[in-house]
Amino acid sequence: MRRPLEDAVRSQNRHGGSRHYHPDVISRIHLALRSSCPAGRRGLDSVNTPTLRTVRLRTLGGLWIDGAAEGADGGPRPRALALLTIVAAAGARGVSRERVVGVLWPESAPERARHALSQTLYSLRRDLGADVILAGPTLRVDPELMSSDVGELRAAIEGQDWAAASALYVGPFLEGFYLSDGGQFERWAEEERASLAHDAIRALETLARATSTERSVALGYWRRLCRLDAMNARFAIAYMEGLLAAGDRASALAHGKAHAEMVRREFEMDADPVIQLMMARLRDVERVAAATSISAVSVSLPSLSSAAGGVPATEAAASRAYRRPVWAAACVVGLAIFGTMAWRTASGSRLERPTVAVGIRDLTSVDSSFASATNEILATSLGRLADLQVVANYRMRELTSNGRDTSRVSVAAAARRAGATDLIEGELIPLAGGRLRLDLRRVDVARGVIRSGYEITGTDRIAMFDSATTLLSSQLGIRAPTGSVADVSTRSPLAFRSYEEGLRRLAQGDHAAALTLFREATREDSAFAMATYFAWRTANFLAHDAESDSLWKRALRLASRASERDRLIIQTHIGYSYNDVRALSAADSLATRYPRDPEALVRAAEVLPDLARAIALVNQSIALDSSAAVPTSASCRMCEALTLLTWRYYLADSSEATERTLRRYIALRPDDSQPWRDLSDFLVSQGRRVEATSAWQRAAAMSPVTGDDFIRQVTTSLRYDDVARADSLCSAGLAGHDASTLSQRRWYCAIALRMQGRYTDAVALAQRADMREDKILTSVVNMDVGRPLIAADEYLAIERTWPTSGAPQTLVPRLRVWYLTLSATAAIAGGDTLRAHNLVDSIEVIGRRSLYGRDPLLHHFVRGVLFAREHRDASAVLELKASIFSPTNGYTRANYELGRTMLALRRPAEGIPVVRAALHGGIEGSGLYVTRTELHELLAQLFVASGERDSAIVHYGVVERSWRSADAALRARYVVARRWVEGSRGRRIGGGLVDDDL
Repeated sequence: MRRPLEDAVRSQNRHGGSRHYHPDVISRIHLALRSSCPAGRRGLDSVNTPTLRTVRLRTLGGLWIDGAAEGADGGPRPRALALLTIVAAAGARGVSRERVVGVLWPESAPERARHALSQTLYSLRRDLGADVILAGPTLRVDPELMSSDVGELRAAIEGQDWAAASALYVGPFLEGFYLSDGGQFERWAEEERASLAHDAIRALETLARATSTERSVALGYWRRLCRLDAMNARFAIAYMEGLLAAGDRASALAHGKAHAEMVRREFEMDADPVIQLMMARLRDVERVAAATSISAVSVSLPSLSSAAGGVPATEAAASRAYRRPVWAAACVVGLAIFGTMAWRTASGSRLERPTVAVGIRDLTSVDSSFASATNEILATSLGRLADLQVVANYRMRELTSNGRDTSRVSVAAAARRAGATDLIEGELIPLAGGRLRLDLRRVDVARGVIRSGYEITGTDRIAMFDSATTLLSSQLGIRAPTGSVADVSTRSPLAFRSYEEGLRRLAQGDHAAALTLFREATREDSAFAMATYFAWRTANFLAHDAESDSLWKRALRLASRASERDRLIIQTHIGYSYNDVRALSAADSLATRYPRDPEALVRAAEVLPDLARAIALVNQSIALDSSAAVPTSASCRMCEALTLLTWRYYLADSSEATERTLRRYIALRPDDSQPWRDLSDFLVSQGRRVEATSAWQRAAAMSPVTGDDFIRQVTTSLRYDDVARADSLCSAGLAGHDASTLSQRRWYCAIALRMQGRYTDAVALAQRADMREDKILTSVVNMDVGRPLIAADEYLAIERTWPTSGAPQTLVPRLRVWYLTLSATAAIAGGDTLRAHNLVDSIEVIGRRSLYGRDPLLHHFVRGVLFAREHRDASAVLELKASIFSPTNGYTRANYELGRTMLALRRPAEGIPVVRAALHGGIEGSGLYVTRTELHELLAQLFVASGERDSAIVHYGVVERSWRSADAALRARYVVARRWVEGSRGRRIGGGLVDDDL
């Protein structure tokens, strides 16, 4: 990892082993503390009789003490010196004991740390011979006994005594000093070092500009500034201009070359364009000057004594000859600067619709990585600019291994992979008096050239980010946004810190910790839209239903306080989750506006009904995510995208594409068990038992099954039409469990009973005394047992309860249209077609208000069944085909009714694929409103009508095995199936479905 910009020009003299100081520092400490000390350790009585001499702590350019008390032996130990430095740096306000303990003994237990602090204070008093630290509620240096350069420097900066500050700053804070186990102290020292360095830079720059008429004095200040911040192009340009003004063109060119080489070596990019142009012009001038200055070089200048009375003609001539190239150079520099400004303006106007990434270092924070909350705020602020694409901060964090590699090369590479044309890099720097400076550089990502730079100072970082946004908008010719970034984010640093850490934990897969942090962020700022959204998202993932239900509405209300991208993300994701049709327009805008944002693409693809477009969006998201290495244990959007792609293919009954996508998922995530589980489930739906078992075993070997595996085992048995095993599992699984577990298991066991034609037992299970009655299951079974009009009334009663049941209002259309459709279906089955006619228009109108793709099509189903009952079969086929949202996981009765109509029309070959598709669906779809056994019976009839007797026997075989214990009402249909099986003349049918027939 590269060091921060300030570190690049800072001398680091550190040694291993037990040595904690640079050798020169040790010599200075020993010289100051031991020059007048007698050999041997002082007695403890000397502590009580200090010699009242003022000592001085030196922290700039090293660490030592001047004027120590007479008789001190050996001087303070490293940790005692560190304590003294912390207290001195705090100034007159002092520092709390808790803060000192947190820096010097962060890993110790509180009592042990307090004891260590007391011991260190005692050793300081002993070694220095005086109580230089006043110990009260806070620790402060006694100004009568000790002074410090760090305290005086801060006082000079606050008093704007720039000359004093310049004189005091003789080197980096604590240069060469460190503690062998002081990680927290090192971070504290780094912060102080950066703050003091920039205070000094501010003082020197002020002096350089104030003394611009005194060229040699100003040149000295610019020279010091270049040494302190060698990468700063502004300082380099000012120094080169000063050298030119002094007539030293060669040194100006040499400094420009050295600066450009250092920038290229350190950052792997070209120097500022102004410097490049200035150097190019200076080289041209140098070639011209070589000819015009020959006479000046060849003239022997007089000695100083001969020139005392005036300027000889020869010297005057030489001076004129020398000034010609200097003036030429000055003109060239002016032209260069003017040309550069024109180039900047032109480049800004040429760059249409740039895509910007943000990667700045926040030196006001212990965590100085680019992926801090500072980048989130600045990226959010820039995102307010119309027509400007901004790479989301989460994306930059992902592309740098979740923010761990923050070197400039890595950040630039991340910006390139994210599709950015420009990178906004730089530093947020603490200054004295609570002020801040924001140094920004706009870098051409493709060429690595710095396009422009900005420097903003202030005390309110939000206002500074607003200013940066305005500056960039002006340069790009984009209309500046109104208001502040705080309007679409938060002003609370605590809220942002919790939010940022929550995102980090979420990326690591620690959802519980992430939710806690998002809660903290929303407590700090209840209007923080994105923190509320992620709190909902995480609570939803953890199935904290009550909390997620309380958060989603608030997140939607706050969406207007987010940036455009974030607003669209919130509206699309929550809208999709709660069936809000407005999510369609939000998803379309999201996909159009942010084509290189993988999160935006996945969220949009979830919602958009156009299969081809959704698949394209998901594939684009996967391609973008493939460039980021995401740990298997972490939250994985690429996995979500692959799962979504699999599901879209599965809904379309495209088995080949479904399997191909699952195997692609496995190839991309070879150590992840989830794609193997998904593959196993898919293979089960295809009847490929051996392969499905093998895939499940692979998944279990990677991640053993935890929790209740009962439902998986039952549903797998039912999808294999192995009702005997399902019955055995249910007999054992519906005893000795709590009511919640029993209610979940009952649903699937009722399906198993219905597949066996045991409707009486299914009714008893739905109304079992030790469980609350399941009204939906009761209605389903009433339909089975020949009481459809009762079922129609029950469905209608359920539909009427939804608007007042506490469900989100956006879900009400989906629920209402579904139960109205079920009621109409039951009414038609009971002969009450008038009721169905009265319901169908309502089903059409309400269905349009549902986001789920099945619901707007349901009115076609009702119309189709009505046409079929009127024997208008051709019209029925058109309506029933229009009603099918998914051949595998739609309303399975639509497949069933279409198959029956095709049989009536004597077009059985057209009915076979649609009925067979229903057998590939989930057990709740194909096994709830029509049982798998009824689908097998209809398929057998279609195959008979098609003349495919062998296939008919396979399906009749399933019917015969399933209905052996069926209720008497099914006896006649069971006998038909048995006769077909017995009439197969001993053909081996096997124990289950033949793969090809599925």
